[in-house]
Amino acid sequence: MIKIKTTPNLYGVTLMGDYEDLDKLYDSLSDYLAFYKDNAEYYPYHEYEYLLSLNYDIRHCYMGDRGYETVENRADRYGEWASAARDYGFTDKAAKELKKLYNNHKHGNLYYSVEILYPLIFHYLVAFEEILLEEPEESWLETEAEFGWKWGERYSLIDAKRDRAAIINLVGLFWDNVQELFGKEKAKNIYDYFNEVEYTLPTSMYCDALIHCQLVNFEDMSKEEKLEFLLASIYEIIDTDNLTTYPEEYEPSTSEYKDAVASLNKYNIPRFPVREDFYDELDKVYDPKKPFYHEDFDKLLNDTYGENPDPFETGEFNW
Repeated sequence: MIKIKTTPNLYGVTLMGDYEDLDKLYDSLSDYLAFYKDNAEYYPYHEYEYLLSLNYDIRHCYMGDRGYETVENRADRYGEWASAARDYGFTDKAAKELKKLYNNHKHGNLYYSVEILYPLIFHYLVAFEEILLEEPEESWLETEAEFGWKWGERYSLIDAKRDRAAIINLVGLFWDNVQELFGKEKAKNIYDYFNEVEYTLPTSMYCDALIHCQLVNFEDMSKEEKLEFLLASIYEIIDTDNLTTYPEEYEPSTSEYKDAVASLNKYNIPRFPVREDFYDELDKVYDPKKPFYHEDFDKLLNDTYGENPDPFETGEFNW
């Protein structure tokens, strides 16, 4: 079973599952994303690669390169039943089998895990919703894949629907997490807003800016401040143009977004990377006629949103 839970300090979520579950999820994502990409009328390649980065983490997760933990499987119930076999009406033979089950499984199941930062969860939620808006069709199987073979030669409509269902389940887990984090009303407002607007696909650079600002600031922020940051992030990722152009039409999302940004300004954290402002800052340093290296981008983020000592290098990152 695939599970998702919020990390203790609200930096992100822990995605976890046993080896087979994660292996199947990896295959489903790999196959269906490629299938959709080859058949969608318009699907930016950078968005395809961005979702594949999630799959990259999932693969390394079940390979044991990320994290793992023992998950309670309620084997203690077997112990209770075995201890009170007669009270439950079990035979001696059944009691022995229950005791054996308890001894074999009392330590729980081994689950592999990987942490995924907010606001990437919001990005994945929106990006997957875009993919799931369109049902796969039989005609898609006639499409030539990237490496020259037809999809119908190695993939069927049943395969596609099975893999699509796995993605729907993953989106549902992300959605449950958002509801738990923000409450059902705010989560519903986010979902309704997304379904009413044609959002602008965010680039990985903008998402990196949001994460950078999050890592710089979260350690010194309260839970309430963190939730305001995350709420503002998800609306920025979806696109806030409609909130500013048609504020009354998109209530209550307009109020939620404005309140979140106002709260962040009140808390005096370094600048929150509003999408438009971020690209204005990027335009100041980016020259299409010259190379723009990763170090240049890191310098832009550090200068604009605060210095970020990379926690993945220092090992001091506390999820």
